[in-house]
Parts: sequence; structure tokens; C-alpha cells
Amino acid sequence: MDKTKILISLINKSDEIPYDLLLLSDDTIKAIDKNLNNGECYLAKYQEKTVAVFILKVVQDDSIEIKNIAVTEELQGKGIGTILIDFIIENAKKRGFEKVLVGTCDQCVKEIKFYEKSRFAIFDIRKNFFLDNYSKPIYENGKQIIDMVLLKIDL
Repeated sequence: MDKTKILISLINKSDEIPYDLLLLSDDTIKAIDKNLNNGECYLAKYQEKTVAVFILKVVQDDSIEIKNIAVTEELQGKGIGTILIDFIIENAKKRGFEKVLVGTCDQCVKEIKFYEKSRFAIFDIRKNFFLDNYSKPIYENGKQIIDMVLLKIDL
């Protein structure tokens, strides 16, 4: 795959939402729909095939948050996530944001390391986030997830 040929674009409100792919990054359509409300959904395509998706949401005048981000399972670990993060950071800079935020679960060790490698730093933990916001327990790596780890990068 020639990663330079990945095209990232904002989807129109009338376009079909790729829930199948977004469900790799969140456990419920209800949570995804909450993120889509006033959020911006972007698709990454390679040769007309959707390979990744993410949702951005303005959370403060100076900050935008990555609410969901997912790469198709067969292409995970091949550098597409880094392309997405680079796009998000450049997009945020062009729009005048000072920070990009992202939250992930306390048991999502691989994801936390990925964000740290991309220059994000942990700045807060939302205690009991997954207990308070999801009706059923969610497990990652065989352990129940409870807290949300918040990371940010200053632009």
C-alpha cells in the first residue's frame, strides 16, 4: 500500500455513517451518535476503499478532541493511524486550535503508547467514566475498563 495515496475528507451530513468501522473505537452506536452530534466525521480512503474513520469535535475555543478513531482491522499497525494523527494535527493548526485532545480507556495500553509516540501526553483521568456512561461493563485485554485516560498535544 502506498500510504501517500490515502485521501482524507470530511463526510457530508447526508453520507452514510460507517458505523461498522466506528464500532471498532466505541462499543455503542448511541455513544458514536453522541460524538457525531456537532462533530465532524472524516473518512480515509485508499483506492476508493474506506480504510479508516475519525470524529473530531470542538470542545473549547482553543481545543479540538478526537472522539473516535479507527483503522480497518487488517490494516492496523501499518502506519495509517500515524497518517491520521498527522492530518488531525495539521488540520487543527490551520484552524487556529492550540490543543488536540483524545481520551482512551485505562486498559488500552497499546493505544496510550501510540498516542505518546505521537507526542501526546497524559494530562488527566476521568474516574469511573465507563461505569457512568455505559450500561454494560466493557472489557479490554480481559480486564474491565473503568477510567478514561485523557491525553493532549499542544500545537
